[in-house]
Amino acid sequence: MDLIERYLGAVRWNLPAAKADDIIAELADLIAARIEDREEMLGRPLDRREVSQVLREFGHPLAVAGQYGDQRALIGAEVFPFYWFVLKVVLAIVAVIELVQIGGGLVVTGNFARAMAHGSGALVHALLYNAALVTLAFAVIERIGLLDKYLAKWKPEELPDLGKLRLDLPPKKRWEPLFEIGLGIAFLVWWAGGFTVPFVPHDADVRITGAAVWQGLYWPVVALVSTRIALSLIGFLRPHWKPVRAALILGCTAGTLWIAKILHEAGQIVTVVGTDTVKAARVQESLDKSLEIAVIVIAALTVFQCAKELYQLYRERR
Repeated sequence: MDLIERYLGAVRWNLPAAKADDIIAELADLIAARIEDREEMLGRPLDRREVSQVLREFGHPLAVAGQYGDQRALIGAEVFPFYWFVLKVVLAIVAVIELVQIGGGLVVTGNFARAMAHGSGALVHALLYNAALVTLAFAVIERIGLLDKYLAKWKPEELPDLGKLRLDLPPKKRWEPLFEIGLGIAFLVWWAGGFTVPFVPHDADVRITGAAVWQGLYWPVVALVSTRIALSLIGFLRPHWKPVRAALILGCTAGTLWIAKILHEAGQIVTVVGTDTVKAARVQESLDKSLEIAVIVIAALTVFQCAKELYQLYRERR
């Protein structure tokens, strides 16, 4: 049944990979046995609502998966699986944002050791700070019993369909959408001015800024990146929403090509200024030619990526 597949998929997602197959097989047998007993008692097959009730009796997928993990004392046994899942997601997003800033520092200084020295400290601090916040939040959740209220009301019908698509992928592939989401969020934070990455050539006393064409593209870029984040999020939580995913893929491709067309027609994407006007003009000319080619290449790659993603979507198992 669809509900049982969803339930087992959600449990398996949070199990240790080495034990997942055996645990899921055991749990599937237990669920089948309980449903069979209930059907014998009633003298008829269970309907969807009754199957849902049986699954609720087994417990929330995160809580069930947590029973098969290592014993931990940091957070209560029932709360820990939820805490651990949220912690991994938050730290992954924070790590992506910090790594983007480290990359920006490398671009500015041109010195790998210096960029890592400045960036690694900020990375560790950000990870520890956010881990502490998540831990504190779940300690409060456990103290006030907020999770108990959720566990009493959850429904198997609300579980994402994880079992049909992503469970047969290696862990790296499973978590790619989360890294894409983190990278998209980091870009939007930078785009909104949350942090700056000045682009300065190492061999010239000049400064490079965005050309005037970008002023009219602020919100289109926000919309494009936000759509891509939504695509990754749906691909992670609702992979069976294929028409929606296909529409978002086509929308992202169309938006990218439209922006590329505007940039190509503008001719100048960045503006180079500096005290040495001759050198600045030379850098400007070089960048204009390079970026003109880059825009064309990006447009071509976007079309190729769109075709690839749509083909993969078509080939996914139903």
